[in-house]
Amino acid sequence: MTIIHHCKIPEPEALDLSSVMEIYEMQRLIMPQAVPGGARQANGLIDILSEFDGLILDGFGVINVGDHLVLGIEDLLDAAQQQNKPVVVLTNGSSFESLVAAKKYAKWGLPINAAMVVSSRDALIAARDSGPLAAMANDTVIGCLSGAATPLPFDHVQTYKNTKHFWNQADAFAFLGAIDWSTEDQMAFEAALRSHPRPIFISNPDVAAPHDNRFSAEPGYWVARAMQAVRVPVHWYGKPYFPAFSMAVDRLQKLAGRVVDRRRVAMVGDSLHTDVLGGGAAGLQTVLITGAGLFRDGGAAGYIKKTGIQPDWIVPGH
Repeated sequence: MTIIHHCKIPEPEALDLSSVMEIYEMQRLIMPQAVPGGARQANGLIDILSEFDGLILDGFGVINVGDHLVLGIEDLLDAAQQQNKPVVVLTNGSSFESLVAAKKYAKWGLPINAAMVVSSRDALIAARDSGPLAAMANDTVIGCLSGAATPLPFDHVQTYKNTKHFWNQADAFAFLGAIDWSTEDQMAFEAALRSHPRPIFISNPDVAAPHDNRFSAEPGYWVARAMQAVRVPVHWYGKPYFPAFSMAVDRLQKLAGRVVDRRRVAMVGDSLHTDVLGGGAAGLQTVLITGAGLFRDGGAAGYIKKTGIQPDWIVPGH
């Protein structure tokens, strides 16, 4: 059974950096162990590109924030291409197939194709053949939460809001995205878990995503609330958990056409608890971006000290 600390979780519209970090810290008991980095400073990622043989980039907060590209991302991708350093995007966004993200990047004119994108959704789908998912009976009905997300390509899948008697039919739940998830949906979810406890498979552990003037509540936020309401098994597949990083490294090496030393691969992200913690535990170098994303308004140094999650590099941007 998953064990977490408890904290006061605000309503989604009240999320700020402090509450987001507190919710992440609430889940530290189930996260990988921190691997201290050197926290070296640099003016930009492009200035330390020679330190790496390949890059794994977070999507939201590193490539874009909302519909706006992060300043310098085009130059970084061009430099990596010119220096023959493979790039993989590893995103916790899992409402849709990775191809959808690749098309978005192509629309923005970025040199990122479908072969370069790995999502936590991919990690969850790959787990159908191993672990807790594979151990479930073949006729297990998986209820995909969020009617806006593309359902998983499994047999016996039901979709929330598109299935009559959804809460009664599902033997397990998969939380893919929270685009259309509301407090009312959450209340129905928690009531269903109380009356009939069932496992949750979560592909996106993000608590929040940074937008221009707010934080959106992501599946990790809603599952944290559910875990405080009722004890059920929860299985994680996105960052900071190992399956997503394993897939990203495999994809990077396929693009490179050779084995790449993990300590020469940079996991670049804006989150201490997903990108830095998970990347370090997976044996990668870690780079924390502080000028965009989660820490765009400051606070990175204080939270590095408070959490003990220390990246190898700290840069304001690309």
